[in-house]
Amino acid sequence: MKTLLFSLMCLCLVRILHGQEPFSRDEALKQLYNQYDAEKKTANWVCVKGQEHAAWPCWKEYSTVSISVLLVAQVQEQGVEEAYFVASAKPANAPLGYECHACRPAIGIAVFAWKAPHWALQSGNPAVGFYGGWGGPPGVDIAQIGPEKHGILLSNSDMAQGFAWSARSLLIPISSTVDEVWSIQDEQDNLGAIDPDDKLNKQVAYRSSAAVRFCANYQEANSSSDYFDIEVISRGTDREDYNHPLKKENWTEIYRFSNGKYRLLQHADFIEIKK
Repeated sequence: MKTLLFSLMCLCLVRILHGQEPFSRDEALKQLYNQYDAEKKTANWVCVKGQEHAAWPCWKEYSTVSISVLLVAQVQEQGVEEAYFVASAKPANAPLGYECHACRPAIGIAVFAWKAPHWALQSGNPAVGFYGGWGGPPGVDIAQIGPEKHGILLSNSDMAQGFAWSARSLLIPISSTVDEVWSIQDEQDNLGAIDPDDKLNKQVAYRSSAAVRFCANYQEANSSSDYFDIEVISRGTDREDYNHPLKKENWTEIYRFSNGKYRLLQHADFIEIKK
């Protein structure tokens, strides 16, 4: 019995010595944010470009931020285990709170790679951009954007006076930082602004929506295969303003990654014929 117990202890010790340490959220946050406090879940904020558009003044009262972890995903890229880490930051002690329509948190992303005996930071940006609203973050998902590439896909929606819209944004690691490389408005309508019982309402209802997918079908022989193309298929109608008629939003677009961004490669309108 003693021999068996000793053998099991040795086996556990070998696994600990040769095993991979668990990914630590607190350690990741300490590397991504300035003076992160794991107990209070706060950090010191350094003002960045575009912050004024998120109802976030660059004042002392807004310099302490509360941090929330949104996503941790471990993937394999080129035989290396990597961890994609997404968090949001917003003012912790804003004098008037941070729950207005334009109050958008800062989305921060870090990518770590397992390099024994620890996780090493590869790319990071505490404020890739400001997304969401009413103090809350957007939807967050990890997407495979190439045979050995991944990115973070944000889904954001909003409504004002019955007019609704939603958008997608793609954030990926570029060298040592993380940037937004593509965005598109994928849905819009005015259905909430129309009262069907109002006989005097002259508004015409419109709605359009688009499906998005990553695919390798459009890669040409002389193009890079590191990143998939993005295909967007739109259906429906839209309206520029009250002085213009409805316009068809029936089209397909292909975007290809080039020079650090996804750029429009092809746009094709089409007409639906009813049988």
